[in-house]
Amino acid sequence: MSGESDFYSRVIEIADHDDVHEFIFDQGITDGLPVVPPTRERVDRMLERAPEQWSNRSAVVATLPPNMAPMTVEKAAINAVMAGCKPEYFPVVLASVEAAADGRFPLHGSIATTAGLAPMMLVNGPVRKAIGMNWGLNALGQGNRANSTLGRALRLMLRNIGGAVPGEIEQAIQGGGHKWTLSYAEDEDTSPWEPFHVEHGYDPADSVVSLLPTTGGPRVCIDQTSRDARALTGSIAMAFQQVVKPRGQVTPTMFVISPEHADVYRADGWSKDNIREAIMEFTALPLRERLATPTMGGGINEYVTEKYGLSEADLDAPMSKVADPSFIAITVAGSHAGKWTSIYQGIFGDGDPTQTAPVFKPPSALIRS
Repeated sequence: MSGESDFYSRVIEIADHDDVHEFIFDQGITDGLPVVPPTRERVDRMLERAPEQWSNRSAVVATLPPNMAPMTVEKAAINAVMAGCKPEYFPVVLASVEAAADGRFPLHGSIATTAGLAPMMLVNGPVRKAIGMNWGLNALGQGNRANSTLGRALRLMLRNIGGAVPGEIEQAIQGGGHKWTLSYAEDEDTSPWEPFHVEHGYDPADSVVSLLPTTGGPRVCIDQTSRDARALTGSIAMAFQQVVKPRGQVTPTMFVISPEHADVYRADGWSKDNIREAIMEFTALPLRERLATPTMGGGINEYVTEKYGLSEADLDAPMSKVADPSFIAITVAGSHAGKWTSIYQGIFGDGDPTQTAPVFKPPSALIRS
């Protein structure tokens, strides 16, 4: 939502003999790593790059759970500075907050759950090049300032404004590197398919942020020998079958395909839907084989047979790793030397064999200039 608020930020003066970095750590407003001190000058420079819609620093961009606290443009700028963002990244930062709080991303649940969920951020469109994002070698790793700090800025806002503080509302069992940052750009030029944002209704010239809730990753599928699309997809499906509960299902999951794997699909003329259909086929098991057993507990609880009144015939019906093909999100990124695909899994689930899953539409927001 937008509009003015009374939630203005305050300036804290630090004595010359104090260590500003230690002071910030003492205030509990970091993610465990040092941050850039958000001085008035740095914050003002960030605010200068706010889109026209957010030119008022006291305007509320979103209300962030679990504190249900207002995220103003100014507070977004403060956290963007702390994350190490350049001012030109700020429109992307604001769009990421809009996408996170638009109602389709499970924001409160991802903070409060023990599963260690965090938003995976994908950037599409011309802004990728304008701010120097990485979609090539090590695209989902360290080293690129834009990739690293954009995801970190969103996490800091969720912590410092929303209240996602580990040990308090944040109760991740183990967590992972994705809890600091996980953002990247798609290699739209190398991909044999239309870009992710175009696939979901945007124009190619639009710059867009999209989010997926992920419990970690990657689960890497290395296949250097498959020469056709069907064999390659079989390898990817086998790796996918084992994520989270080996016999259970999983919610929308991102498959980041390397350029060399994408070339295999290009050569065979496979579409994204061809890949989705094959993964659904290769991961399909009779429902009875997805039930937990005395020797394998990572499956669907046996009580589902009684809960849903399932017959023997029902137990023979196939159930794939995901409930709908749209849950298989596909992008291209990575080095041009190396044949693998990385799987960033969504939320684990038991699966309801009596329900038809809704078509997945990723939470996203247009990046304004």
